[in-house]
Amino acid sequence: MNKIVSFLYPILQRARFAKFISLFNGAKKLPLKSDKILMFTTSRGKLGGNLFAIKNYIESNNLPYKITAFTSVDMPDEKTVAREMATSKFILVDDFEPRVYVLKLRENQHLVQVWHAMGAFKKFGYSRSSAEKNSLTHKNYTEAIVSSPVLTAVYAEAFGIDESRIKPVGVPRTDMLFDTNYRNEAVERLYGKEPRLKGKKICLFAPTFRGNSVNDGCYPKEFLDIKRLADDLGEDWAIILKYHPFIKNPPEIPDEIEDRVFDFGDEREINDILFITDVLVTDYSSVIFENAVLGNPCVLYAPDLADYEGERGFYFEYDAYSCGRVVKSENELAEAIKNAENNTKKSEEFRKRFVSLCDGNSSRRFVEEIINQ
Repeated sequence: MNKIVSFLYPILQRARFAKFISLFNGAKKLPLKSDKILMFTTSRGKLGGNLFAIKNYIESNNLPYKITAFTSVDMPDEKTVAREMATSKFILVDDFEPRVYVLKLRENQHLVQVWHAMGAFKKFGYSRSSAEKNSLTHKNYTEAIVSSPVLTAVYAEAFGIDESRIKPVGVPRTDMLFDTNYRNEAVERLYGKEPRLKGKKICLFAPTFRGNSVNDGCYPKEFLDIKRLADDLGEDWAIILKYHPFIKNPPEIPDEIEDRVFDFGDEREINDILFITDVLVTDYSSVIFENAVLGNPCVLYAPDLADYEGERGFYFEYDAYSCGRVVKSENELAEAIKNAENNTKKSEEFRKRFVSLCDGNSSRRFVEEIINQ
């Protein structure tokens, strides 16, 4: 039965978008415009991340390209989407986009994956044992980008494509981490939002969700007694909570510690909070890579490591993902935070392995090595 399902999988994928395939193939009769870039995302209501960074670089430098952007909130009708795709030399996506995987691209046309996450942490795509290997998903990318040459083989496996299509250019959205004006504005805004953070050492507690999706995302309450952590850290420290958006049960902050613990769940960009962070505490979140670009120390707090690793799996040994300690017990957490260090040999090795090309020039390299070529 599994062999039958596997055989039928790509057929069903094409059948689902049969009308769109027909519209796209019909629009191939129109000229392919070499200066035209389509940015396409159905997972975002507003252009952001790598797509926004690339667009900003092209427009700020007055480069001779015309950019069209379609997001989930301003998606035109299928005929228009098909025409724009068929006539754009470059189609850029930043997430799972089932509509594009069924298409046979035109000669000299590029479908570029500028993946929303960075580094290589939890296994995804075809790296997962549960993935349907006969699927069409991801396999027609002409290029995909990574944050370090070491990760070329990892992303090639995850996307089911040849390593020659993986381009180590860095992650465009990390360029803003090197923008002094942006950083100063973010710091001023956050301290203005919560003046009680000033003069404190700041711990950013940013765990990822447990569960499968937005519908059942959660964080086990027994993992963290927020009052205990605040008391163990002492009056010199403040804690910012930034839970994954899928987590619907963030802890309530007791009145006794509301001057030292703050919920920043409404902040859209966790990178902004990293600018004022002294120590990041997370578990299995890719925020560790942005944090490493800035050079902040990190503590990995993973009470359920054995269960999580068995369910998802990692590309490297879990200990390799921390610039500091791996902590499995709440009893050790405060002490690990207080003693976290940056600029250690381990943190330097981490940066070289995972984010060596995130140096403020990723957008430029992307344009020069993919668009211009």
